Amino acid sequence: MRRWAVTGPTGAGKSAVTALLAARGACVLDGDRLGHEVLAQPGVAAAVAERFGADCAPGGAVDRARLGRRVFGDDAELAALDAITHPPLCALMENRLLELEAQGHALAVLEAAVYFRLPAAPRMDLVVAVVATAENRTARLAARTGLDPAAARARVDALAPLDRDWSRADLTIRNDGGEAELEAAVDALWAAHAP
Repeated sequence: MRRWAVTGPTGAGKSAVTALLAARGACVLDGDRLGHEVLAQPGVAAAVAERFGADCAPGGAVDRARLGRRVFGDDAELAALDAITHPPLCALMENRLLELEAQGHALAVLEAAVYFRLPAAPRMDLVVAVVATAENRTARLAARTGLDPAAARARVDALAPLDRDWSRADLTIRNDGGEAELEAAVDALWAAHAP
């Protein structure tokens, strides 16, 4: 089974690219959903409560909104959360990829914004970065989440230090045009690299 990762900053269009790949026959794993599964693990929730306070995991369930407010924009706090969540996330990603391989899938695509930040990222045959201008990402994020434009821009700007990560990808798709241009880029990717 071939393994691809799709990574990039928020609002760039990772989900749009993975949806187009799924429509062409790829089996997609959503890294965000896997992250939510990790936060639901009792040991992880207990570690979050111990490190960040019981109010971040009341009753043994992580309050993602409260935790997000606690770590967003604070590099040290985010690093502490990553140290708790990333090792089990890597293990879960690898396990799911192995399950897909055992099921006979030809191509698995892992959508993971944090791919290059993982301490033991699953091995991939191809890593694709989806990028876009800060202005386009801000507009998409505001439209998708209902955030006001200033708050959306603050989230986009907070990820600026990660820009160097996207340059580590094997291929880059720039998503500053319309749907037809993005579909053409995915067609080219598929034609060149699909199994």
